[in-house]
This record gives sequence, structure tokens and C-alpha cells, in this order.
Amino acid sequence: MRFAVALLMLLPAAQAAAAKRVLFLTHSAGFRHDSIAAAVRSFGQIAARNGVLEIVATEDVSVINATNLQSYDAVFFFTSGELPLNNQQKRDLLEFVRGGKGFGGAHSATDTLYTWEEYGDLIGGYFDGHPWVQEVRVDVEDMAFPGLSRMGESFRIVEEIYQHRSFSRDNVRVLMTLDTRTVDLKAAGVNRTDGDFALTWCRRYGSGRVFYTALGHFDETWLDARFQQVLEGALLWLTGEVEADATPRVAATPVVGEGGVGNVAGAAVQHAPGSVVAIYGRNLTHGATMQASRVPLPDRIAGTAVLAGGRQLPLYFVSPGQVNAQLPFDLAPGKEVELNVRSVNREGDSVRLRIGEAAPALIAGARSGNTLVLYAAGLGAVQGNVPAGEAAASGSAIRTVRTPEVRVNEARADVAFSGLAPLLVGIYQVNVVLAGQSGPLDVKMTMGEVESNTLRVP
Repeated sequence: MRFAVALLMLLPAAQAAAAKRVLFLTHSAGFRHDSIAAAVRSFGQIAARNGVLEIVATEDVSVINATNLQSYDAVFFFTSGELPLNNQQKRDLLEFVRGGKGFGGAHSATDTLYTWEEYGDLIGGYFDGHPWVQEVRVDVEDMAFPGLSRMGESFRIVEEIYQHRSFSRDNVRVLMTLDTRTVDLKAAGVNRTDGDFALTWCRRYGSGRVFYTALGHFDETWLDARFQQVLEGALLWLTGEVEADATPRVAATPVVGEGGVGNVAGAAVQHAPGSVVAIYGRNLTHGATMQASRVPLPDRIAGTAVLAGGRQLPLYFVSPGQVNAQLPFDLAPGKEVELNVRSVNREGDSVRLRIGEAAPALIAGARSGNTLVLYAAGLGAVQGNVPAGEAAASGSAIRTVRTPEVRVNEARADVAFSGLAPLLVGIYQVNVVLAGQSGPLDVKMTMGEVESNTLRVP
């Protein structure tokens, strides 16, 4: 009995998962970054926090050998220059990754081993200069990747921004990219001509996993909670602790389908100032499906932007087949506006939208006593200056310039209020006085000559 009890006491320790071991190599054979100490400290903080990872930091390249690598789940480089690896060590590293383990790199890991072609293939590209050292905006292209879900659509950071050669989206899955509006593309040293400055990516290599981020020049970057979040997700993925899709997303030109711009209710022949538009087509993103996580709405999500008359529109949602955006409130009725979709560095052909004073589309409705509260889009201009992408404040009463006509079960109903719905973006609220109607209600709205869809309210 005592033996059995002792055995049971040992079971939790025996069943505990072994730590995922990461070899963190910080050897500098070229430029030595002052941030190496901060990088090592950052990895230690990540390991201490999650309790899953064990980090072994070293500058000794002799540890890259088949025998020693057997005890690790991943290798991570923050290196530079031509590392003194012999041919056998190079073969051992490649076999380590191909066999199912992980390889990661940060910042100058692409400024490493230029004379070893297979290394450039492994990591996904080679450093080709850093034209900018400044605050930039970084777009997140794949919030589904571990560590990126809480980053939002974009973030700002002060960094030394790399560009890369021998890089192609055909070979890697881009996770973060530079918003080129935040830099001078005519600055000295800009070599890429396609406007595509990927900053973080992942890929499969044989049965293994590869992750790279170009960030990491400054101490402040390594100690930034956001960057540590990205690194933690990457390390867990590299070591096989979590899963993620690393399939490359091949760049393609966005194409808006024929008649492919509708409203929240479906097809539309015209659109009103402030309208929510649904754009249908293909290649509207480089593969990502993401929705806005904040208000005011961002004007780029996953590297995709929608332009109307040259102005970028606030975005609700993007995917390869559909993008939802809001038109500006100051568009002139009776005119046409050119709309096109841009995905990272590729811009599709423009389509022309007819702008009218209103294009009502009913979304939802609910009874509240003798009042029917309707939610709609496309009711046009409002009294006041409300920027597109922003929500009306709680308790506000921003009325529409024109009041819609509402019919309930074919009978005209009195409208008590027509204006922007508080706390919602691009959505209007219309309060209708009910005249004792019971049972299901069929509701329709008309503004000018334009009639909405019919909404059934239980």
C-alpha cells in the first residue's frame, strides 16, 4: 500500500510536460547590436512568464551540431555577419529544421551568412539596407497567428526598418508589413520598387517551422510588451506547442466583381454619403480575413485599403472575397465617385459609384412599447460634422438632413426621430410611432424615389 501511495505521489511530476527548449544564438560576426543584452533579458522574461519555454542563450556557435541540437525544440538567431559555421554544422542545422524542429530569427538574422545560399532560403530573404530609422506604423496581416491576436490591425513603433532582397510572398506567409504612408519612399537607400516591405513572416521548411521578424534594433523594442507578445507566440509555434497556418499567400491584383458594390441589404444602384458599402470580388486581400477591432475604424486592415475619389475609407471587415467600408459624409449627391481596392502593393481597376441623396437599407428593428426602433444604413447627410469611421456619442441626437417616410404594414407611420445611432459607425436609428399594430410588422422605408428592402419585425 505504501508503495502504491508513493507511486501516486510521483505521477504528477512524471506526467508534467517537458519544457520546450530554445537555443538563442547571439553571435555577432558583423555589426554588434547594443540590444543583445535586452534581447536575452526579454527571452528570459517570456520564459519565466509562460512556464513552458526554457531559453539557453549563448554566443558560442560550436553548439550548432547534430548531437547538441537533439536536446532542443528550436533555434533562434539574433546574429550578424558570416558566422564561423563549418559545412557539417550547416548541414546539421538544416536537417534539424527539416526534421520537424523550429528556426527563428530577429532583426539582423537576415544580415547573416550571405555566402550560404541555403540559409537565405531557410530564413526567407537577405537584408538589403535600412532606409528609415524612425517611428512607423506596422500593419498586422494575420491576426490568427499566435501572439498577434491582440495587436489590433496596426501599431506604431520606433525602429530601424529593414528592406530585403531574395524575398517573395510566394515562399512565406507575411504576418506584418510596413505601412509605407509613414515613411518617405524616395529616401536614400530605398531599393525595393514594389512598395512591399514585409517585416515579419513565417513558413514551413520540410517538416519544420521558420519565423522571422525584422524588428529588434533597440532595447525598447525587445522590452516592449507588444513585441514580447509577438515573440512568445512565435516561440510557442516554433517549438510545436501551438499550431498555426504558415501557407504562403501569393500576391494578386484585387478584382471587384461586375456590379460588385452593394449595401448592407444586398445589391444597390446608388449609394448615399455616409453609406456602408459591401464590395465583392476576388483577391481583395492577400488572403487574410479580419475585422476592425477599434473605433474610429482603421483605414487599412491586413494591408488592404479602399479608396473613393483618392481618399482611403474606414473599414469594418476585409477578406479575399468581401470588404465592408464606409463612404464619407461629404460626397456630393448627383455625382459619381471612383472606387478601387488596394492590397499591400497592388491596386485593382476602379469602379464607378453613383452617389444619391439617400439609399436606405433596413437592418433590424425592435418594439419598445408603442415605439418601433429601426436600424438602417444609407440615410445620407446628417446635421453636424461627423467624420466617417467614427461613432456618434452616447446620448447624442445627430439628426439626418432628410426624414424618411416609413410604412408599417402598408400604412404610413409617424417618425419621431431619424439620426445616427449612438455608439455605432455608419448606422442610423429611426424611431417610429406605432398606431396599435399587433403581430408581425412588415416595414419599408422610402427617401425621395429610393425604396428600401422590406424588414419583418416579429
